[in-house]
Amino acid sequence: MIYKLNIDAFVATPETSEAMEQAREHRDLAKSRLNVMQGGLPAAVAYYSDNRTPQLIIVEETGDDHAMMEHLASLAEVCEPGTKVVIIGTVNDISVYRHLIGQGVSEYLVAPVTAREIVDAIVTIFADPTQPTRGRMIAVIGARGGVGSSTVAHNLAWSIAQSVDEDTILVDLDVPFGTSGLAFNMDSKQTIGDALAQPERIDMVLLERFLVKHDERLQVLMSAGDLRVPPDMDIEAVDKVLDQVRQMAAFVVVDLPHLWAPWVDFTLKSADEMVIVAQPDLANLRDCKNLVEIVGAKRGEGNAPRIVLNKMDTHKRTQLSPKDFEETLRVAPTLSVAFEPNVFGAAANNGQMVGEASKSSKPAENFKQLALQLTGRQAVQAKKHPSLLGWLKVDMKSKKRK
Repeated sequence: MIYKLNIDAFVATPETSEAMEQAREHRDLAKSRLNVMQGGLPAAVAYYSDNRTPQLIIVEETGDDHAMMEHLASLAEVCEPGTKVVIIGTVNDISVYRHLIGQGVSEYLVAPVTAREIVDAIVTIFADPTQPTRGRMIAVIGARGGVGSSTVAHNLAWSIAQSVDEDTILVDLDVPFGTSGLAFNMDSKQTIGDALAQPERIDMVLLERFLVKHDERLQVLMSAGDLRVPPDMDIEAVDKVLDQVRQMAAFVVVDLPHLWAPWVDFTLKSADEMVIVAQPDLANLRDCKNLVEIVGAKRGEGNAPRIVLNKMDTHKRTQLSPKDFEETLRVAPTLSVAFEPNVFGAAANNGQMVGEASKSSKPAENFKQLALQLTGRQAVQAKKHPSLLGWLKVDMKSKKRK
């Protein structure tokens, strides 16, 4: 869950200050405002004597338990009802912890703390079991233009729907040049550009009208390839669309354009999985490195981007190897997609996915493997639909018995 919170943190040591700065960039707090100030618990008391308290206050106390209790009592006098408080202290004593919790403190952390501990504490405090389940979001972006990231996104969405038999939505956010309609041989009078143009109306009812059904499990929120839509789309509108579709399907695959804008950065940071598609050459390696270092750091520990090497063996003599990418990025490529131009060409010309055009091909198996890795699911056995011929055979056997 990505939370939208107002948080004030009053730190007293450089170590805690650094941890707060790292927590500020964490994907779980992508929508939150975390304001970091110096001075610790005493500074918080003075500050809220003249200012309103936010949803959450995080304060650090470097004194003993007596000083902490004294300052906490002063903070309670200036806190508004409903404000949550997290204390970071140096006293490692279970009795102190129990006393603080009994006094209404939401959490007590023993210094030194990490960004992960801070984020986990916030998530635990504001977790709401009544909130609707949100689908797993997978954002796909190309390290460079022309690497086939849209092809990967389209085939990934189709493979998830087919392999794990779950409702899946493909969101084509490449508004000026999106190809989802061509790729799936579908048309829609209303596109994602129309939805983003009227953010105040975005809800499930509106998006259900805009979604185009490809099959029993897969729906597409497509782009019309409209150059009149500006690339600097509103973050709040994009977030609202993605938040709604995540409540409508178990998995959401987002096809992002190759451009750098605040809304692209936000989407990559807040996605459950970030997939970078690259070709095995030096320019792609450099741009992968930039994305991994800049965006990957914001996603937090354990949420490293996935690297998919596309169009492998197009230039066998000069291409870089997966090991070259791993040594430079310190992230092993998740998958290398075999380049079979006849298979991809036939699928594109027929408005099909690779798995539809050539089920037994190596690229089809590659995309199925990627779908299972990103969803963490096992492949579901394909449903067998009884054929007319099979029904006639059964009917003939029953007549012979009679």
